[in-house]
Amino acid sequence: MKYSTLSSSLMLLLASTSFSAHANENKDPQTTIFYGGPVITMEKSQPRAEAVVTSKYGKIVYVGSEKEALKQYPNSKKVDLDDKVLMPGFIEQHLHPFLAALTLNMPVIAPEEWQLPSKTWPAVTNHDDYIAALTAQEKALKDPNEVLWTWGFNNFFHGELSRQELDKISKTRPIGVWHRSAHEFYVNSAFIEKFGLNQADIDKLGKEVAEQANLEKGHFLEGGALIYLLPRIAPELGSKERFSAGLNQMVTMLHQKGVTAYNEPGAFIPDYMIDTYLDILGSESTPMYSFFTPESKTPYFAKGKAGVLKEVERITTILPEDGKVRFFDKQVKLLFDGAIISQLMKMKDGYTDGHHGEWIQTPEDVEAITKIFWENDYQILVHVNGDLGVEKLIKILEKRQAEYPREDHRFTIIHFANSTDEQVEKLKSLGAIISVNPYYVTGFSEKFGEVGLGKERAHSMVRLATIEKQGISVSLHSDAPMAPSDPLLLAWSAATRLTNEGNVIRPDLALSRDAALRGITIEAAYSWGQEETLGSIKTGKIANFTVLEQDPYKVEIKTLKDIPIYGTVFEGKLFPIDK
Repeated sequence: MKYSTLSSSLMLLLASTSFSAHANENKDPQTTIFYGGPVITMEKSQPRAEAVVTSKYGKIVYVGSEKEALKQYPNSKKVDLDDKVLMPGFIEQHLHPFLAALTLNMPVIAPEEWQLPSKTWPAVTNHDDYIAALTAQEKALKDPNEVLWTWGFNNFFHGELSRQELDKISKTRPIGVWHRSAHEFYVNSAFIEKFGLNQADIDKLGKEVAEQANLEKGHFLEGGALIYLLPRIAPELGSKERFSAGLNQMVTMLHQKGVTAYNEPGAFIPDYMIDTYLDILGSESTPMYSFFTPESKTPYFAKGKAGVLKEVERITTILPEDGKVRFFDKQVKLLFDGAIISQLMKMKDGYTDGHHGEWIQTPEDVEAITKIFWENDYQILVHVNGDLGVEKLIKILEKRQAEYPREDHRFTIIHFANSTDEQVEKLKSLGAIISVNPYYVTGFSEKFGEVGLGKERAHSMVRLATIEKQGISVSLHSDAPMAPSDPLLLAWSAATRLTNEGNVIRPDLALSRDAALRGITIEAAYSWGQEETLGSIKTGKIANFTVLEQDPYKVEIKTLKDIPIYGTVFEGKLFPIDK
């Protein structure tokens, strides 16, 4: 390939032209033609093209043949793709900047390898190796008073952990172990003392939170972690220095994987972090949109039924109303049952080892909250992972439609690990759409087949083929850091159902290649209500593209995740990946 030709022409474009959105595309005829390689549009009426023309305002003004593009726009700047492939900019439908910035900027001791821009953390898959790795991290810290933060522990791979075992590693250094699910913490006695954790404060938050906070064992899960513990440790865990470094790293990682837009449903943005978000995510050097959707648990807990709507409305005003960093309007997220990676989702037939799942927001709360936001015409997104959670959610959605019928509500099921064919069919009849994390199969189906779920349920997680057969709009997401934020990896996972152990699990439930690629482009945009501006290459849309070295429709499906990414184009401006 003529890398020098492409690089020089693209770098010339980058150096000489500044693109930004503008209301009137006709004030200045200055345009740029991208040609010389396949253009995959994700538009069914015109799946492929030879050239794309963009305006100086970062909008697409022509999609079609190279000959016609040169004829209509003879004075354009010309960018020769040199046989590279132009696709719509990849969309991460759902990730968590706060979590990704922090978890991946501390020692990662997880069941799988994590490749970061400056370091690769090796996989640790058993208890003894986990304790050895954690002990080594503690010894490596020079300041005896520094908190040891670490992320990635998973009890199904690493065995049991407790305050007492962490005390064996150090009785004087505070140790905070963040579970791989990000829904649990394990801490030692020095940690409890440093942050003033006590039973009286736990009990003030009610029975539900108290049952999910075990001070004796140093274990906090779901409400105990999110409502009680996290607010107390957030100022140090998410210090400006730590968070800024992590957020910059996250932006680099997303760009390397071709991401041009993402959303955080259930956004957690403390007031003291707003400026950091705007400075980093809003920087001209950040080539992506950062969208956010408010969560409902904290506002409902703080303001009750009467005040939750106004509180959610208030939260959306903490960021600018428009621009590249903003909240979506009239959207809200609920958290129904527990995290899959902790096996705390609610299952109709329970678990093989006798443990039980947890509600993050009880069915009664979800019933009350959905009614309020449904009748105010919000798009509602619900985190749900267990088949019992799905069953109860279906009944709630049925009630909402019966009491206050709506069309094109795009009620969104998020994650959707465990379900039945009948539940998928019912969701179709109710007009729901679904966004799944296909990495559940890759990372956890084999282990969960051995522990907790059994093979039949674990291996049938994320029944994408059923969703596709029903014609339900389906998008893919990483829920980073629950999975690596890598759209091609997600598409590969969905279309192959290959595990980290190298086995194919229930190939009959795989998503087609086309649906998988649509799930990281146009269907992801549709799930946000942004299909008129993002997700495909079409006249009038924003000029966000991902430039690939190979055609994702023509490579062997097992190598889909390995396609090199050259760079991205954001609002018409090239951002090549720094090799």
